Amino acid sequence: MYAPIDLQTPLVTQWTGTLLAIVGLAVLAHGVWRRKRYQAHLDDEDARYAGPDRVKDAVRETFAGAGVLFLGLALLAYAIYGDITSKNNIQDNVAKKYGVESVEDKGWRGNALTADVTMPDGTVHQDVLIVFEDSGEPQINRDLGGPATDGTE
Repeated sequence: MYAPIDLQTPLVTQWTGTLLAIVGLAVLAHGVWRRKRYQAHLDDEDARYAGPDRVKDAVRETFAGAGVLFLGLALLAYAIYGDITSKNNIQDNVAKKYGVESVEDKGWRGNALTADVTMPDGTVHQDVLIVFEDSGEPQINRDLGGPATDGTE
């Protein structure tokens, strides 16, 4: 049985986390700015929100911004974890099936990975196309038992 390879979830969580972190940082900064401005009484005459709880409102905005920023950073951490897990699963799946020492990612095209594959004896096969099934099983249509290739077949 092969470990699953999930390439989409880390990308989606990376972009969602980046967006939430930017929004959270902006709201947090605005809340801090409002709180300082209200505490300094700089706009007592012309404030849009001149209620007695305006400092509390600015503090609530600061906490909301911090919460969204925290959520964005948590999603970014999850994206990093997912990316590392997928790379480890790719390495393990290819090593399990073909007995390779390492797989160096050179780019993706759909569910096909172009990679340099190093064998246990040090032979490096360049630009090997590895297709992954839904189960995570890798398929290589090249003989890895022969001499090293330079990718110009």
